[in-house]
Amino acid sequence: MVAKRTWILVLFIWIIAGCSSTRIVSEVQLIHSLGLDIEDQKIKGAAITHVYGKEKTSVELLETKSTNLFSILPDFNAITPAQVELGQLRSVVVGRRYAENGIESLVHTLCRDPSIGFRLQLAVAEPKAMTILKGIRHMQIPFFISDSVAQNIKTLNLPKTNLHIFLFNFYGEGRDPYLPYFVMHNDRVKLDGLALFRDDKFVHRINSKESFLLKIMVEKAKSGQIPFEVTINNRKESGLLKNLHSHAAFDVNTAEPVPSILVKLTVNGQVKDYSKWLQLSNPQVLHQMEKELASYLQKEATSFVKHLQKLEVDPVGFGDLVRGRSTSWNYSHFKKIYP
Repeated sequence: MVAKRTWILVLFIWIIAGCSSTRIVSEVQLIHSLGLDIEDQKIKGAAITHVYGKEKTSVELLETKSTNLFSILPDFNAITPAQVELGQLRSVVVGRRYAENGIESLVHTLCRDPSIGFRLQLAVAEPKAMTILKGIRHMQIPFFISDSVAQNIKTLNLPKTNLHIFLFNFYGEGRDPYLPYFVMHNDRVKLDGLALFRDDKFVHRINSKESFLLKIMVEKAKSGQIPFEVTINNRKESGLLKNLHSHAAFDVNTAEPVPSILVKLTVNGQVKDYSKWLQLSNPQVLHQMEKELASYLQKEATSFVKHLQKLEVDPVGFGDLVRGRSTSWNYSHFKKIYP
């Protein structure tokens, strides 16, 4: 009986081992960044890939054009000596025109591929994704997009974003998604704010200051900085406020026909790069600075929210807040009253 069980176990292990798929790095081409554009009614695809040689490793750019999204990868395989793999795909960049036409089919395709993780970074490029990927190849930094996004989330004004967060905002009623926005600046790739979406279509780009305001509203942020202008002792002063820790609280009132939401922002920050005449070591001056900065942030945040209402996009998720506190939620009705 023991011998029989042993042979069954050995056979079972052999079957499992036989079903495994082995990929040797030097025998495949790993795509790290994928770019998609619309050109002449066709989809133009580009990919940053590693080519592993005996003496050195190089970063190459693959290009192809197809009538549909699903044949992009087979087309890449047709122009490469080794099989193309997506297991190390870190970022997908779409051109502005592509994003304006909607990215729902792209998101569905990415979700259906088990080799792609939900930490994948999506991004929008201006003017084209191809331009950004050519810049990455020139710099020879294959993971530039994903590394740049991670660094800006950790140290600067970009709110947390990846494929998982995009899906949550896209499919959740009462909120709209957003993605990092990349441009070319002096022959280098630059992260330049956020792309705002209405449903799955790109509608507007916001700058770094507005990204900071969005960040402190949608998460408990421990990074970010915003330039400011205040008046202290009848003198105008400009400087930089660095966020050390912030959080937002929302007071929702659904009693009226049009719901009202009070946003309470708490920001613990550090004032940097200010003039020598400003004596912040003086408690009275420091108190005045805190008061002026609070007024400045309130004014900027209010203006930003009004701008979002005018664009009819809701990246903060005000609709979701109302939905969670309403017994008669209707998303179509909320869209009409949101402005």
